[in-house]
Amino acid sequence: MVERKTEFEAMGCKWGISIWDELSDERWSELVKIIKETTIDFDETYSRFKKTSLIWQLANKTGVFEVPTAMVEMLKYYWQFYDLSERKFNPLIGQTISDMGYDWQYSLVPKEQIAVTPELTASLRIVDESHIELIAPCLIDLGGVGKGYWVDRLAAYLREQKIKHFLVNGSGDVAYESEGEKLKVGLEDPADATKVLGVVELAPGQAMASSGSNRRRWNKYHHIIDPLTQSSPELVVASWVIADNAAIADALASCFFLVAPDNFASRFEFEYCLINSERRMKKSGQFNLQ
Repeated sequence: MVERKTEFEAMGCKWGISIWDELSDERWSELVKIIKETTIDFDETYSRFKKTSLIWQLANKTGVFEVPTAMVEMLKYYWQFYDLSERKFNPLIGQTISDMGYDWQYSLVPKEQIAVTPELTASLRIVDESHIELIAPCLIDLGGVGKGYWVDRLAAYLREQKIKHFLVNGSGDVAYESEGEKLKVGLEDPADATKVLGVVELAPGQAMASSGSNRRRWNKYHHIIDPLTQSSPELVVASWVIADNAAIADALASCFFLVAPDNFASRFEFEYCLINSERRMKKSGQFNLQ
């Protein structure tokens, strides 16, 4: 089968869509057009780096607000992970990480005073499927699940379109589908992006996410912040997670920088691989590297 592939930029990273089904040129073009347009719209709506986004429309306000169902769905993921992460996986970290320099202008210059991250369950309430209540002023950041969530949404769209063999790749957060063929995925060496530490196989219907402290570094921080200590954890330097959907894999890949995988074992089904600062590897039993 011949692979058709398109790549584009969105959410500050590269996206790739591969389809192996036999498609007419018109059908392929139609799918690509819709995927690109909806991805850009998602980014415009939920990005903390775009002052015109819904995130900024809600910034530092209080009250009950009508929001898209997608936003409620993403926030619900945080509720699942908040206590299990020892209150460290928190979508209200937006002002904290902005003050650290990872702001909408990408200044990368920390302020003298860093905002304290509000406690999630005391500051934001999900009212129903289309309303949230902001109890305390805050700046929401959905980056912990947003990319994985959108990978899942694109995968769901392709399944609805009866596409049977595809790969959605949001810069390392992937969803794969086929009628039996497994996909080989290389694990990037965090010390050298030109090398891989090994190869793992994804089965049809599985998703995978990765995170590394070698990306998006500035000053004394990287993109994963512990809101309780206002610091970037440095023990784990890279994580990979395989799960049934990319949003869960995405969230876990970040959480494993903050707390141990055992915290989540009774609640979620997943496989993982971690590399620490001494280049020691820890992985679950079914995470088989080749």
